[in-house]
Amino acid sequence: MDDELRKEYETNLSRQVFDEADLDYTSLEQRHKPMLTMLAKVSNSVITVFDMHVRKHIFTSDNFFDLFGHDADIEGMDKKIHPDDLQLLTRNAITAIQHVIHRKNMGDYKFICEYRICNVSGEYVRVIEQHSVLESDKSGNAWLALSVLDLSPDQSAFKQVKGCILSLKTNTLRPIQTLSGRNNTGLSRRETEILQMVGNGLLSKEISDRLCISVHTVNTHRQRILEKLGADNSMEAVKYASALGLLN
Repeated sequence: MDDELRKEYETNLSRQVFDEADLDYTSLEQRHKPMLTMLAKVSNSVITVFDMHVRKHIFTSDNFFDLFGHDADIEGMDKKIHPDDLQLLTRNAITAIQHVIHRKNMGDYKFICEYRICNVSGEYVRVIEQHSVLESDKSGNAWLALSVLDLSPDQSAFKQVKGCILSLKTNTLRPIQTLSGRNNTGLSRRETEILQMVGNGLLSKEISDRLCISVHTVNTHRQRILEKLGADNSMEAVKYASALGLLN
């Protein structure tokens, strides 16, 4: 992660100001830790709690070390995230902070992301991580953040980082890119136009005729689209781009 991006992330976290006298850690010890320890055992999910005030993890389930090794450091997990995923993952986290943390009803939302991380065997595996607010302080700041991490059922070569906001009230998912206003995939306007046509069932020759370009040029664009989205085929690219709201 570059220094400018890290600074932006820290700046967004710093918008919350805590009064330590208002923070009751007994609720964590007496109520949350027993429940989270049991949940980790039953679900086999890796569960952590991040303290927004001290900017450190203050709870980590024991199975964290089964997945990442006994010498793993929870505060240094950025180093285990695939380098191709870390920057976009951080940008998505910044967007989630901006759109969720400062809401009065922030407990009604989850930030869900899917990315690659290095496990105890030194292999990159896809994981799904769900972030939510566990406790707020008396001023309404997001104080304790809960993370629930599981292996993704999709361990294919599909490389794109995924991120969305889940509304627990409406049970709807919104891709994080539609909140940020950024096209993080790097698709050009022409590539997006061609992908829309592919999604509408047009063949390369038909796209060529409509856009007055050669079939070779269309196919070159299609290949670049697959590379940028990390997709194996056109239908997978259409499905993913649609989920990001790029084809609306």
